[in-house]
Amino acid sequence: MCSAVSVGAASDTSRPVRVSVPSAVRGPARMTLVVAGLTVLAAALRFVRIGHQSFWYDEGVTALLVHRSPGAMLRLVPQTELTPPLYYCLAWAWARVFGYGEAGLRSLSALAGVATVPALYGAAATLVSKRAGLIAAALASCSPLLIWYSQEARSYSVLVLLATLSLLAFAHVRSEPTPRWLCAWALTAGLTLATHYYGVLIVVPEALWLLGAHRRESKVLLAVAAVGAFGLALLPIAISQKTRAGWIAAWPLDQRLSQTAPQFLLGTGAPARTWLKLAGVPAVLLAATLLATRADASERRGALVAGGLAAGALLLGLGLVLAGVDDVITRNLIVLLIPLIVLLAGGLGARRAGALGVIGAATLCTIGLVAAIGVAVDPNLQRPDWRAVAAAIGTRRPAGAGRAILIQRNGGLLPLANYMPRLEYFKQQAAHMDELDVIAMSDPPNGWFCWWGSACNLSPSELDTSIHVPGFRRDGPVLRVNQFSILRLRSSTLVGLTPQAVRRALTKSALRHDALLVQPAG
Repeated sequence: MCSAVSVGAASDTSRPVRVSVPSAVRGPARMTLVVAGLTVLAAALRFVRIGHQSFWYDEGVTALLVHRSPGAMLRLVPQTELTPPLYYCLAWAWARVFGYGEAGLRSLSALAGVATVPALYGAAATLVSKRAGLIAAALASCSPLLIWYSQEARSYSVLVLLATLSLLAFAHVRSEPTPRWLCAWALTAGLTLATHYYGVLIVVPEALWLLGAHRRESKVLLAVAAVGAFGLALLPIAISQKTRAGWIAAWPLDQRLSQTAPQFLLGTGAPARTWLKLAGVPAVLLAATLLATRADASERRGALVAGGLAAGALLLGLGLVLAGVDDVITRNLIVLLIPLIVLLAGGLGARRAGALGVIGAATLCTIGLVAAIGVAVDPNLQRPDWRAVAAAIGTRRPAGAGRAILIQRNGGLLPLANYMPRLEYFKQQAAHMDELDVIAMSDPPNGWFCWWGSACNLSPSELDTSIHVPGFRRDGPVLRVNQFSILRLRSSTLVGLTPQAVRRALTKSALRHDALLVQPAG
């Protein structure tokens, strides 16, 4: 069908000229505009206030690594991280262009998060339909979990992008295994594994599906074998890092698994979780109902392929637990969210879903926006503000004056060291100081422990206001900085201070779980 457009002519007859615009052209143009609009929305949600929160501990490790030379960084990755080195190589180069601060380092993740939106549109459109692709792009754009990790200087957002590109290539290979798309799948699958070991959750189900569907195609066997060989090449690094992962398995598996579905829907710490769940669960059930009753055979088949990949990924993750590899937390399972979004979009975007599909998609997007904005405006749901702590006590010391810092129930140098030059652990020898700062963290309203970096990641403690160190006196009232309380002790002269002297002065702890740090003069 064509539509007519009248254009005034300069001839004597002044008759209109009719220009035909095929609807086949108008349709893709509209799709492109909608996807572009959703991508702009994703960019706004990910880049606005990207540097507002300070680094938390894991991001502090990233910042520490990218400051090193390439060789030193690669040597340190197996000692400090539980992931392959690809993300850190990208971040190393990225930081030298865009800076080492919060906004500079996180912008790599934000850009990956934005690029995920059109990539997921392509994957869903190929697997199911273009309408489902638009729904999938909208859900990804507004996903609070994807927004959170798009504003974190870690590998998860890059992992999600590469896993989505792998799914896009898989969707094309599934229908027709051309050499071009097979190479694209092998490349993106390999890069997914090189970004995070839990990329295996999406790569292995895709590989098994392709082997089953095209078992007589030698080029498919070659592509899968190449990805498998690359994955095996990463095993020595993974084995060397395995001893550092014990903290995850120490927490009950049922507790960690029970967090996954709510966090896929609401993100890491959404306020008003109860009513958001009450709105979100019916929308998810509606998607399932529409897929069963309103989707045609082709749409249902494509959506169920995505659902099968998600189910396979979950079973593989549980199989790894049975094999003794238990690193199951939501962020490590984040690649499951990609095929699950496509599955939901298959129901909500079915051709006969009508207004019900639009209402369901709008509900899920609204829930995502409410959750993401709620986290963005509540300091208790954000990352601890170590940058503000450093600013409150002063990031540098005058010449000739040293400072000791005691952080109660927190044994790490990071992330405070990212904001205070030359900060180091206070070792056994005496050092001349004229200031001792004691820092405690209040108990977050939603309790602790959490693993995703917000304030609930802190170990709460009662500030030891009765501490008395010979030669030092209390200087002013206790400073309050969000979740932190800071007690300042100062001396009019330099005092030779030792860790033993600080330990003797404590009444509420004995440095067993505390970090005693020193910032030398200069």
